[in-house]
Amino acid sequence: MNTVKLFFALTLFTFTALQAQDGLKKTLLERIIEPKFSFESSYLSEAKVKGVQGGVSVAKNSIKINNEIVGISYTNWAFFWSNIGALPFGDGVHIPIKQMHAIKINLNLPYRVNKKWFLLTSFSANSTFEKETTDSYGAGLFSFASYALDKDHTVQLGAFANYHPIETLALPVISYSYRSRQRDGLQAVLGFPRSYLGYHQNSALLYRLGMLFSQSVIKLSETSILSRSGYIEAKDYMANIGVTYDINKYFNLQTDLLYSIKRDFTLFDAGGNELKNYAIEPSLGGNIKLIYVF
Repeated sequence: MNTVKLFFALTLFTFTALQAQDGLKKTLLERIIEPKFSFESSYLSEAKVKGVQGGVSVAKNSIKINNEIVGISYTNWAFFWSNIGALPFGDGVHIPIKQMHAIKINLNLPYRVNKKWFLLTSFSANSTFEKETTDSYGAGLFSFASYALDKDHTVQLGAFANYHPIETLALPVISYSYRSRQRDGLQAVLGFPRSYLGYHQNSALLYRLGMLFSQSVIKLSETSILSRSGYIEAKDYMANIGVTYDINKYFNLQTDLLYSIKRDFTLFDAGGNELKNYAIEPSLGGNIKLIYVF
């Protein structure tokens, strides 16, 4: 089954499952299944590899089509290196890595137990690679229970895990939300792996301040000078300050200033044996995202 067929099969499955829930309103169902298309582009300025004079800047572009239940996306990273001869990895002559790619599909299963309890489980499958996709596949699981203390305050508890044959990460999800779905005044989500503060000047304009943790494992090419047919595990802590603006009922625009607080990566050989850890110093950047709702 190819990716497109899988995407629509998941849509049909979850549409049917949601219809079976008691009391489901048509207007809510329509909102859940309406498709969205988004394009996102970001750039992080040059930062040195810690302890040496060689450095790298990164451009990232992604496209995604999704609704509240299923989604599919493609992401490309382009790397621009400086002072290659000073880097503590590679051969000192050739560019260590030019581009990376990621393809991801995800499925969200929301379920409202009652007025107080809400459950969400999200599954994903991905392939993240330099050139060849062989042995590049991974999976993710995100699951939590949300309890509404009152109309403004909720708490969430759960876990998320990123599985890859080379390296698997599992961490708790703990957060507190204040008016997170309201479209006026202050709102907040405080916890891990994501936190943010927001303020709605009006229903269309939102100011945001936040931080996010992410992790992924990337398959290197058969000719990689870093580790032939090996892997890189990347971990990132990113802070942002930005604005979200609903241009009209179809278009939403998001812009952000970025600050990479901490970036680490670990090299593995083809057999999954850890070779060495590296850190990249903090840097500034920017991000823009445009969403179109069909």
